[in-house]
Amino acid sequence: MNKTTLHNLSYGLYIIGAKDGERNVGCIVNTVMQSTAKPVTLTVCINKDNYTNACIKQTRAFAVSILSEKTKGSTFGIFGFSSSRDKDKFAEVPFDLTPTGLPYINEGVTGYLQCKVIDFIDNFTHTIFIAEVQEAENLFKEPPMIYAYYQNVIKGKTPPKAPSYEEEEVKKTSPPGSFICSVCGWEYPGGKEEFKRLPDDYVCTICGAPKSVFIPLK
Repeated sequence: MNKTTLHNLSYGLYIIGAKDGERNVGCIVNTVMQSTAKPVTLTVCINKDNYTNACIKQTRAFAVSILSEKTKGSTFGIFGFSSSRDKDKFAEVPFDLTPTGLPYINEGVTGYLQCKVIDFIDNFTHTIFIAEVQEAENLFKEPPMIYAYYQNVIKGKTPPKAPSYEEEEVKKTSPPGSFICSVCGWEYPGGKEEFKRLPDDYVCTICGAPKSVFIPLK
């Protein structure tokens, strides 16, 4: 099977926000789709290893932040390459709460959806949540972030827990002798000497990892 054919499927990028008691939790996903119009329902696919998945099964509720082309690169790192088990992700980004108290990003988004889970289905490594949309709000008139823009313009990498993730060899798109982030796989666009001149407090554009974790491209 030629899995590259799957790259022609279209995806958006979204932050799923939920609650763990009083704590805000969340993760990034690329599979959110409207299923029906009456009532308005969505299907959302989330990796079982994501802590957010377990919290949604407990609370039966979540919010969807619809990311735009204005979303900061660091947001993808916060929500795609770390776990809500270990950190309060929403403490690192501007956010608000829906009428029922669910967290959503209020910067670099087109809007948000507040959802109530109707049912969920086991799907191998992931859970497919079926949810009714209870509230929807447009916030900014910006083009929504699609996966092709994330990969081709932002040069972002696919988080390992994404449904579309496939292990592959690192492709050399940066100048020879450049560096790559060992956490998320983002390639620094400049050469070796330019990277060395960066300040010691430099962090990865995508995941926020420190300069010390970057390794030379082979």
